[in-house]
Amino acid sequence: MLPSPNAQESKRESLQARIEHAVGRLKSLRDGDTGLLEVVDLGPDVVPALRRLLFEPEPSGLHQVRSLAAEALAAVGAFDVLADFLVSREPIADPVERLGEEVVIGAAARAIARLREEWVYRLLSVLATHRCITGVLAGLGSFHRKDSIEIFIRALSEDEVRLTAEAILRGFGRTARSALIAAALDRGNADRSESESHLRKRRSALGLLLEIGIPPKKWLVLRPLMEDSDRQIAFLACRFCFEFGSAQDLARSARRLIDLRTGADWLERERIDDLLKAIRSATSSD
Repeated sequence: MLPSPNAQESKRESLQARIEHAVGRLKSLRDGDTGLLEVVDLGPDVVPALRRLLFEPEPSGLHQVRSLAAEALAAVGAFDVLADFLVSREPIADPVERLGEEVVIGAAARAIARLREEWVYRLLSVLATHRCITGVLAGLGSFHRKDSIEIFIRALSEDEVRLTAEAILRGFGRTARSALIAAALDRGNADRSESESHLRKRRSALGLLLEIGIPPKKWLVLRPLMEDSDRQIAFLACRFCFEFGSAQDLARSARRLIDLRTGADWLERERIDDLLKAIRSATSSD
């Protein structure tokens, strides 16, 4: 026996009331987490309401509610809605609104990355190439695909996402080593002075190589960096020299460190002095 039209209408009204109540709790700063559970319990029926919430601009820059909406959409399997959101984002001029929007984009990127499908990986790769946002990099990095390493290398030049890019590259370990060595050696356009952002990328790449480690034969490739015009890069190269250099290399490194000490601040001098002490101890014992 089919339900009567009145019963069907009553059921729809009841469902709509539950959706409105759950979404209302989701939008509450106090009950948002509880609202998330209630929303997810409603399943696909709640997708239209969540879509409206996710796509609704927020000029104040507040992002918590829309980020929860992105998480809920992933939990109910509405990955197509998240994809629509990510590909439809346009640059925002207002800095406050832009900051909030980027957090939401990051939340949506992390959420959609739960779906381990090729089209999701490709989508995040394109987004990460054109919009360097922490959450987008994190979502892409969760795939741990070797062909994305260059994207994270480029992100090392961006202050806002460098720590995230470093963490992801650190996770790749030795797989990222060749790309990091190439980044450390790349001085950019020889016809122009090196930009600060490019220098930061090279410093970061060298620092990661110190953590990951290099084969001894790769030291010969990095050895010229001891004479780099950037003080930090030269110092990092001297650290590699201490580990892999010959006696002649160590003597050259000591001279370079003495040069670097001139004009260094107290913290840099302390680090230089510690390395000089270690080099002198190693050479005297030989």
